[in-house]
Amino acid sequence: MPFVNEYISPEDAARYHLAEIDASCRSGGISRQWTIDREQDIYLRILSRGLEAETKHEGVWSFHWKGTLVTVRLDLLDGKGKPGQPGWSHWLLVRLNGTSGLPPALGPYKRSVIESLKQALLAYKDAGVLSGNTDYTVTLDIGRECVL
Repeated sequence: MPFVNEYISPEDAARYHLAEIDASCRSGGISRQWTIDREQDIYLRILSRGLEAETKHEGVWSFHWKGTLVTVRLDLLDGKGKPGQPGWSHWLLVRLNGTSGLPPALGPYKRSVIESLKQALLAYKDAGVLSGNTDYTVTLDIGRECVL
């Protein structure tokens, strides 16, 4: 089953301990939706976005990859697409787990983790459950300072 965008059920919130994740986040606008692949046990969920004009394209996300939670800083560099039309977005992976990179247990799966992140962003499109785009493409670059 591929990634899908959906609102988070109370049962899923409890299963993935989202209240604990939310409590550790300083943002008050944590998303109640996610992009999830249930078969692979992978989800992507926005935790916070920049509030100022110069930071509004910066975001911190929780990325649960097969039992391991990773905090991801993604910056939206550009994107286009109106509802009912194809769209695209260009993302920059700035940081994983702050500046420490992937947990050691995920080291051997680095390529798979990054590919899963790209596939989740592709399904997320421009707004998750609120996305109105039809076809979509994603470019995901890895920042020079990003430790994998």
